[in-house]
Amino acid sequence: MRIWHQGFVELETVPRYVEALERHVRAVASPGTTVDLHGLRRGTYTPGRTAADLARDPTLRPLGVAQVVENAVRAEREGYDAVAITIVQDLGLREARAQVRIPVAGYGEAAMRAAAETGPFAVVAFDHGIAGEIDREIGALGLAGRALATELVDTDYGGVVEAFEHPERLASALAAAARRAVARGARAIVPGQTIMAEALWQHGVRGVDGIPVVDALGVTIAAAERMARGG
Repeated sequence: MRIWHQGFVELETVPRYVEALERHVRAVASPGTTVDLHGLRRGTYTPGRTAADLARDPTLRPLGVAQVVENAVRAEREGYDAVAITIVQDLGLREARAQVRIPVAGYGEAAMRAAAETGPFAVVAFDHGIAGEIDREIGALGLAGRALATELVDTDYGGVVEAFEHPERLASALAAAARRAVARGARAIVPGQTIMAEALWQHGVRGVDGIPVVDALGVTIAAAERMARGG
């Protein structure tokens, strides 16, 4: 099985993230499954902006969404069995599904449904600018009754990138946000950005005080595999 991984980041700008993704894919993909990593074209938001700006800015975001859909079409044309879009807001997910016949899995959909099986869940994100879109996606999935308000992680995009080498500050900030969510009744935590989720996963963060932190890449690849098998 071949899966086209599609992120919302210019992968060439974050080599540590790419190395982490490659290790993670090997750990979570089923035997016989190949996952090829793809991001956005260089220059989509660089040199002057970041991936966080792209996700929150309504004037920039369509540039990324268009590439997500174009790449899903390309994946189908090149014979991939499924596409895995790793964006918690599921940007481009429904548009891609409308354009191709192969299955398209989305991180937000996969993670939130998995988290909801545990009980009430909360998304934790380092940018409240995307909280509204996260709430809309939760509503579109019919999970509003299972979700708590998004919690803010006290860091920024630069701090997340730095965490691939020095994770302590991010891990502490994530734990603080998760504990606030747990105090409000959360039984599972969904990372609001996959690059943040990856930095945490690489350094062994699987939960906070016994409450699970969803594995962003793992649940999305598992969903893509299951859909490709017809499950």
